[in-house]
Amino acid sequence: MSALYLIRHGQAGNRNDYDRLSELGHEQSQLLGKYLATEGVQFSAMYCGELRRQRETAANVIEHMQFGGVGVPQLQIDPRWNEFDLGEVYSKIGPQIAATNEKFSQEFAEMMATWDDPGARFHRGHTDLDFAVVDAWIRATFPFDGESFATFTGRVQAAFMDLTKHAGDGHVAVFTSATPTGIAVATALEMPVVKSLRLAGVTYNASYSTLRIQPHGFTLFSFNNIPHLEAQRLRTFR
Repeated sequence: MSALYLIRHGQAGNRNDYDRLSELGHEQSQLLGKYLATEGVQFSAMYCGELRRQRETAANVIEHMQFGGVGVPQLQIDPRWNEFDLGEVYSKIGPQIAATNEKFSQEFAEMMATWDDPGARFHRGHTDLDFAVVDAWIRATFPFDGESFATFTGRVQAAFMDLTKHAGDGHVAVFTSATPTGIAVATALEMPVVKSLRLAGVTYNASYSTLRIQPHGFTLFSFNNIPHLEAQRLRTFR
């Protein structure tokens, strides 16, 4: 049986420096590499998005699998596994919402005023502002010249379905982010792709989900596994 391991990156930095792993994120991904080596998991192919936090996660996992005596194939970079650019969505859609919604405008201004405060709560959690801007992006409520939700989901689904070529060829690892993981799982389950955001919202940092690779699709085996993150302090969503 060929299995796909969808691996979410470890905890990233604060919102003002998000595309890198935090110290905890490095620890989470190192523990995943050690766990996979202990379990004797071997991959015949490995893919990774091009974002720094995804590549750092892959590097940690690969290094610790090799420390455990497990050989790994060459990592292939595929930008189709990149997360959507929340910063761009915020910068272009946020002001448009603020111009029409006084409550949003006030909360948006408060968030920006504490943007550089590393202790601000919004750095490590989802907010009502997040839900508002992402919902507007999905619904195309406002003009937006960046990557649309439809284009984003289409590229992830294309990358996902391309992996059916590995059916019967051994296990495959993909290092990606929460929303691409949600899109892949929703696609395998034939769920409306918009539901992928709910899956993304509960996906742990450095978790992995497994799917059976078949010639024409996938079967979900497990979702959001974290057996390598035994201590509560290691279990984070953002």
